[in-house]
Amino acid sequence: MKCFANRVTTSLLNIPSSAPVAVTTNGTAYRVLPEGQDRLMDDTQDYRFVTNMDFAGGASTPTAQIIIQGSVDNVNWMDLAPGTVRSAAANYREIIDAASVPMLPWIRARLVLAGGTPPNVNATVDLVSTGPFQLSTS
Repeated sequence: MKCFANRVTTSLLNIPSSAPVAVTTNGTAYRVLPEGQDRLMDDTQDYRFVTNMDFAGGASTPTAQIIIQGSVDNVNWMDLAPGTVRSAAANYREIIDAASVPMLPWIRARLVLAGGTPPNVNATVDLVSTGPFQLSTS
């Protein structure tokens, strides 16, 4: 069993319950930086994304999905690891595993909402890893 320790003080996505959204929303983009003194090779470090999403309301087949995206330039984004598409009101917790895709220099979480009337959603996404790392917005 691998030990994942949360080394992040800022969430990739943080939509509070006091201000749910009904539109597709991008989280903050972060550059993933290695911890210089950890002696852990970057290609052996595993990352997971811990998500929590509250889905309510909507009409005409509303859906919500959290997608982890990556970029090499912080401009052009591609989907790296999709979460499960949700279609019913509930609280969903999920760990999105990005082990089968390479981590790009920039990452962000994206909340994708759809339907005739999209649902109201609040959500958080945290990055956890088997080793230390840093996140930077520049």
